[in-house]
Amino acid sequence: MQAWVIDSNMLQSDELRQYLRSRADNLAVLPDFAWYEIYKQESLDGVRHGLSVVGDHPDQTILLRAGNHIARLDPEVAEDRSRLIWDGPPGDIRHFVSLVRSDAPLDADAQAQLDALWVWARTMKPLLIEGAVDFVESFPEMQAQLFDRDEIRIIRTGGKYTERMIVTIFNAAIQIWEILAKEYELLRVGLSEEEISRTYLFRFGLGLIMYLLWWIRGGSQTVIRIDRASNDFIDLSFAVYATYFDGLLTRDDKALWAHHNLVAAIVSFRNYFSAA
Repeated sequence: MQAWVIDSNMLQSDELRQYLRSRADNLAVLPDFAWYEIYKQESLDGVRHGLSVVGDHPDQTILLRAGNHIARLDPEVAEDRSRLIWDGPPGDIRHFVSLVRSDAPLDADAQAQLDALWVWARTMKPLLIEGAVDFVESFPEMQAQLFDRDEIRIIRTGGKYTERMIVTIFNAAIQIWEILAKEYELLRVGLSEEEISRTYLFRFGLGLIMYLLWWIRGGSQTVIRIDRASNDFIDLSFAVYATYFDGLLTRDDKALWAHHNLVAAIVSFRNYFSAA
């Protein structure tokens, strides 16, 4: 059995269909941002199209709980998949798919549910753009603070990171985690590095550093299209969610790179502080 997080760019893909058909116990894990991409169109036809593949395999589809809930999980249970999954009444996915695929007009309850989801999708977008702008605009300052000229050359040429660079990356991720944990009013004192590494907010902070490294690798070019940066923000969330499961199905090279390096960095982070 495999449980892969599905990026929204793969929801209607042949790759996803083949993945679900290849084994009856393969699972498609859909985070809240996957649903955001479906519902932001505010179109019944858009919902039908978005569910065109997973709607054929409702028993193999897993819905994750909202990101705010996952971010607030206690470190002791943050890696427990059962705590990440939305545990609604059995048959909800199958029932909803049958409603939107039906030729009959939606009843009042189904329409109210769709209207609520469309409102929810509208409320997410501005926050994503605002967060992307703040973070992307800090890239030059972060590069100057974290890495010297020789280290930047190593990043850009794909060289082996020094121990100093690795420690710098880990410390920067912890600092971001502390800021995010404070905003979420989470316990920050007395946690071991291993406990910190379980949390979504730490992994998201580490993912932000991965995006900084990707930007440096590409030559530290000025980001002109902020709307693309907001999409990168969404893609990063898929990469972070996938660290709790078996893989990430996406066509986005940056998200794949971030996920691969996130998994390796989390292992390295735990090993480093265990040895220390």
